[in-house]
Amino acid sequence: MIFRTLPTILLFIVLAVSAEALYVDNINEYGVCSICSCKTEDDGTDIDCSRRGITNLPNGVNDVKVTRLNISYNDFVIFPETISSLYYLKSLDFSGNRLNELPKNALLNLTELESIYLTKNYFDNWISLNPSEVFLPAVKLKYLDLSYNKLKSLDNLANQEIFRSSSLEILILEHCEIESVSGKSFIGGLTNLKVLRLSFNPLIRLQGLVSSTLKSLHLSNCQLTTVNQNELTYLPALIYLKMTHNYRLDLAASTFKLYSTSLKFLDISFCNLLQPSLQGFPNLKKAIISRNMIRYLRSYEFINNTKLEYLDLSYNNIGSLRTDTFRGLSMLKYLDLSWNEIALVPEGTLLEMPSLTQLKLSRNYLTEVGHMKSTSVTILDLSSCEINTFNKASLEGMQSLVDLDLSRNLLAQIPESISSNTLKYLNLNYNRLSFINNFTFFMLPRLTSLSVVGNRFTTVWKKSYFDSNVYLEKLDLSDNMWRCDCLDPNFIDFYEFLTLEPFKKEESFSLICNSPPSVFGQTWLEACYFTWYPNQNVANADGLIWFIVVMVTGLSVCILLVNCIRNSMKRRLRAIQEERERQVEEARARLRELRMRAEQESLTNAPDPRDLISPPSYDEALSMPKLNTSTHSLCEIGTGKSRRRRGRRKTKSSGDLLEEAERNGELPVLEELEPVCEDNRRRRRRRAKKFGSHEITELDNSPGARRRRMSEYAVADEESITMEIEADLERPRRPRNRRYSSDDNELTESNL
Repeated sequence: MIFRTLPTILLFIVLAVSAEALYVDNINEYGVCSICSCKTEDDGTDIDCSRRGITNLPNGVNDVKVTRLNISYNDFVIFPETISSLYYLKSLDFSGNRLNELPKNALLNLTELESIYLTKNYFDNWISLNPSEVFLPAVKLKYLDLSYNKLKSLDNLANQEIFRSSSLEILILEHCEIESVSGKSFIGGLTNLKVLRLSFNPLIRLQGLVSSTLKSLHLSNCQLTTVNQNELTYLPALIYLKMTHNYRLDLAASTFKLYSTSLKFLDISFCNLLQPSLQGFPNLKKAIISRNMIRYLRSYEFINNTKLEYLDLSYNNIGSLRTDTFRGLSMLKYLDLSWNEIALVPEGTLLEMPSLTQLKLSRNYLTEVGHMKSTSVTILDLSSCEINTFNKASLEGMQSLVDLDLSRNLLAQIPESISSNTLKYLNLNYNRLSFINNFTFFMLPRLTSLSVVGNRFTTVWKKSYFDSNVYLEKLDLSDNMWRCDCLDPNFIDFYEFLTLEPFKKEESFSLICNSPPSVFGQTWLEACYFTWYPNQNVANADGLIWFIVVMVTGLSVCILLVNCIRNSMKRRLRAIQEERERQVEEARARLRELRMRAEQESLTNAPDPRDLISPPSYDEALSMPKLNTSTHSLCEIGTGKSRRRRGRRKTKSSGDLLEEAERNGELPVLEELEPVCEDNRRRRRRRAKKFGSHEITELDNSPGARRRRMSEYAVADEESITMEIEADLERPRRPRNRRYSSDDNELTESNL
């Protein structure tokens, strides 16, 4: 059977993984996460589209398993109908939009919805919410927040305006400008409501709240003046009631009528109460009535609050207490009467509270610690009460006292043999104490911590003062005017008693000398070290000399090592730099050699620009103009500098000389010219050149052209010599080299 079901289980796992992969692909495909922030969880997807400026839901939201949708602070004017297709939705945040109406079918099919936030919208009346129908489909709805809307009044509601929901537990209507709640209860249809918050509304009247399940009611920061006498009777399950900061609220008029058997926590601080008015709450456990206008407490004021455990009456104007004021508070553990005007605590007042453990009487006007009696008080705070008298028997009636705070009073002395078998922590800071003796703390065997900061002690105590305080662990003696008499043997004994292990009780840096002036501001150890340990003075001097010698030697060695390391590093860096420069020079030389070789190769292989022009034909050569300069420059090969130099020289060719001689009538005798053999003529014959258009005029004025013109009109004589220039057009190109005559005495054209 197991082997049969195993393939089925494996197939199911594969299908689940495939479905999850397809689900993730669908999210990316529809592009919801490209607009909003998506977070995939085990139960679905959390989509956050807040503050996107959208007016409609992004495409693809309906095809995703959305469990939490946040579209707060957008520009929605109409509740989107597509939300009804989000069957798995658990949380919907629609805060900060522009909704002014909630359709009846807005939450249709949202059977998994648990919380909805509609704060800071434009709902201006209760009817626009359709409260009797809109929340019925959400059968699991538990939390609804409608704060920061303008619902204004909830008076005289009709049946179709009553809130209906069988699952809603928390309803928040804060900052909704509600002025009055009366008539038919608007929460009558909420059969499971537990928390109702109506704080921060200008609520003047509260009437008609009916709920059999409501446990917590918040009415703080309203404008309530009174509460109807039977208002809380319609809330039989009410446990927590908070009505703070109602500055005109006074419950005195309904003291014996305001009644609630279920109320356990009441906070009515920052109101205008003249009396506590707690008689109608028999099951009350915690009451905070601070910062009111209560001036006195009557006898049997809390007689009906037998279950009260915490009572705060601080920051009132209570001037006196009576012996029977707190009678009936048999379970009270904490009582705060600080910041009042109490001048006397009757001797038997605390005995009426057998369970009281912590009592705060600070900031009152108690001039002396009277004979208070209590069998249960462990913490007593009497700080800042202007107490100047502390009787010897003041603590005898406090049979369980552990912590006593008498700081910031006017005590000038502590009586001898104050007695307490349970006191562990005694705080006497910032008083006017200046003297103690052997019997001051003799009767405090359990004393663990003693603090006398900021007093006027000058003479150092003796260690024998605390012989009976075997459990003493801490002594705080700072900020006193100690006189450091280093020659007093008791001084060093007490210092070691305070600072040495294993029973260390105070830090040495807290013990500061105030006199004599030579050691003012120094610690006890700094002021008296050489006096207490004179034998170590010389040793310390020798040790100091050796220490200086060792330090100087060590410093010299360190400096030497540092210099050696620095010089070594400099030499190494210099060698590295030289090697780098040598490599750079070699690289530059190689690059220079390669560049020169490339230039030579380019000069050798580069064709002559004049060879790129085809030579003219014979007829074209005859029709060319005469050259102005000598043709020898065209055949010369030299540097650019020599060429420029020749170009600047003003010389005359043979043709120019003949022409000049012809004009002057001094023609040379041509018969004297020896005939040139055919071989020499052939050797002097130049190969055709290719000239550019800018050299045509020079060709017309060349010597050859002038000689041809001279042959036309010369006298036909037998002895005349005719020179011809044959154009060699078909001769192949070759490197242009300068020609030199084989015979230096041979007549050349340049000789003419």
